[in-house]
Formats: sequence, structure tokens, C-alpha cells
Amino acid sequence: MRQSIYIKSINLKRVTASVFVGIVLLFLLASLFVTSMKNTKSYYMHQWFEKMSYEGFIKAFEYENGHFRLGDESNKNGQPIGNILFSFITNIRLYDPKSLLVHEISSMTKFENNILVAGEGIDFTNLPIESSLTIDEINQNPTVKDPVNEPMNPTKPPSQTTDGRNVFFIYHTHSWESFLPLIPGAKTPNQASSVKVNVSLLGERLKKNLEANGIGAMDDKTNIGAELKKKNWEWGSSYKMSRLIVQEALSKDKDLNFLIDLHRDDQRKNVTTTEINGQKYAKLYFIVGVENKNYKKNLALAKDINKEISKFNKGLTRGIFSKNYKQGNGVYNQDLSPNSLLIEVGGVDNTLPELYRTIDLLSEILSKYYWDHQ
Repeated sequence: MRQSIYIKSINLKRVTASVFVGIVLLFLLASLFVTSMKNTKSYYMHQWFEKMSYEGFIKAFEYENGHFRLGDESNKNGQPIGNILFSFITNIRLYDPKSLLVHEISSMTKFENNILVAGEGIDFTNLPIESSLTIDEINQNPTVKDPVNEPMNPTKPPSQTTDGRNVFFIYHTHSWESFLPLIPGAKTPNQASSVKVNVSLLGERLKKNLEANGIGAMDDKTNIGAELKKKNWEWGSSYKMSRLIVQEALSKDKDLNFLIDLHRDDQRKNVTTTEINGQKYAKLYFIVGVENKNYKKNLALAKDINKEISKFNKGLTRGIFSKNYKQGNGVYNQDLSPNSLLIEVGGVDNTLPELYRTIDLLSEILSKYYWDHQ
């Protein structure tokens, strides 16, 4: 009898000790997790939890509380719990074969772009393309054509002005982005690069149009490629470089409020061009970074401008796309102002007349938006 009581007391001590050790380990793991999470970017949290679909959360609730099982279960089109767990572990969605290709073939990651607002005819076969160039390719200085001085649309003197204050700041993170028609002999998208004739021509046109509508604007013409080379930075640091430029401008002029970063796409002409009333226009689209505090406000602004463009012609806009850290910079300097736009105008094959027509229309829409919201 004594031996039996002794054995039971020994087992009880072991259980108590095991529980104590388990609690200590649990607190230790929790503290390590909390410490590590302090330096974890929101992007990684997004990546972890995006694998668990909405349906997965609903099923988790259903298993714990029967009241969440609403309606006839046989009519639901949700995914089986096995599919959801498989997706969580492998990041492959059994109901979406594209997910297998995207994650196994690196060149197909572009098809994971998030279409927030799809333009007319936009699908996963004609999404925007962004090239990745070397510093030497960025700074190439090919022979170029002198840009034709396209006349501005005649306008009446503005009825109101910003009284000499500059409120728009236009800049070009990829200042080297040019257009094949301006570079004799150039045929491929990677050759559409020039330190002389590039997207800054569009920025200059936009600035003049805004000023014609009484709105003060600045157009930064910094050669980003040259600045990257000075710092021995690669192409991927473009937004880091342009951020310094924008921050300096904002620190010198507190009236600057609207930030416009103008780019052009790498897609070819059949994707980037539309015809309206017998004239060709370069299509445009918007990129909104999701990894910043102003995401919702900037998205609302992009939606407003995109809506007005669609009213003029639905085929002129390719829509609005979001990007996170994995798909690009994720911020795009849009945390510096709630009135930030990254606009891609045209593609490598568009001509200046086509681009200028679109810029002229965009200028009118931006001007109207500004005065309507003052």
C-alpha cells in the first residue's frame, strides 16, 4: 500500500513539474514571438494571412459555433477545409491552377498583380509590365530625335489662381523611361531609354497645362539614373532616390500638396493605345501602394480621377492596380501626401502626339478636381 502511494506521489510531482516547464516554455516562446514581430513588416503579415481565405475563417467559426452555419449547406460553393489547409501550407490554390504556374515560373509573377479597378478589356493577359534594367542601360545616351513642339490647346485666362503658390509637384522616379519613336533604330522595350528625351516631356506638358488653369506646379527633371550611379545604387533603389527629392521639395515649400509621379509602361502599342474620334491616345493607368498610411486616401483619389477619365472614354484608362512590397516598392512615396498619384502614361511605342493628347485631358481633369475640392 505504501509503495502504491509513493508511486502516485512521484507521478504527481512529475506532472506538476512538466506543467510548470510547459508554462515557462510557452511564455518564453511568446516573448520571442512578440520581440520578433516588432521588426516584422506589414507585408509579411499580409503574406502569412492571405493564404487563409475568407472561406477558411468562416469554416473555422462554423466548427466552433453552429449558429454560423446559415442557410442550406448543400448550396454553398465554398472550398473544402482540406483545400484551404493545402493552400495555407503550399500557397497553391487547388481551385485556381494559375497559382501553381505563378509560384513555379518566376516570369509569371506579374500575373499576380492586384486589379482594383479594371479598365475596358483589361485581364491577366495584358497587365502592366515593368522592366528591370542595369545602371548602364538606364544611363545609355543614344542618338534621339528632337521632340516636336506640339502646340498647346488654346485656353482662356483662368478665373481663379493659386496666387503664385505651387501646389502640384511632378516628378519622375524612372526618369530614363523613353519612347521608341524618339530613338532611331531602337526596337525593344529595354532600348526605350534616354537621359535626354523621356517622360519628363510629359511632366513639362502637365505643368504648363496646370498653370494655364491657374494652378501653380513644379516639374522636377532630376536625372535619377545619374544620381543612382553616383551613389552606386541599382535600379531597385529608384524610389529611395526619388523619395529624397520629394522630401527636399516638401521641406522647402509647404504649399506642395499633390504629388504626381509620371511613368510609362513597357507594354506594346496594341495594349497602350486607343482611338477616340479619329485620333489616337495613349492609355494610362494608376498604381497605388498598399504599404503606407495614406493607402485609402490615395486610392480614393485615383478612383475619382479614373472615373472622370472613363466618362470621357472608357477605353482610355487601363484601370487601377495595387502593389505591395513583394510586387514592387509597395509605398511609392505615397505616404508623403494623401494626394499622391503614380500614373503610367502610354507605352514604349507611343508617339508624342498620342501622349500629349492624354496629358492634356489628364490636366483638365486634375485641374477640375483641384478647384472642386478647394
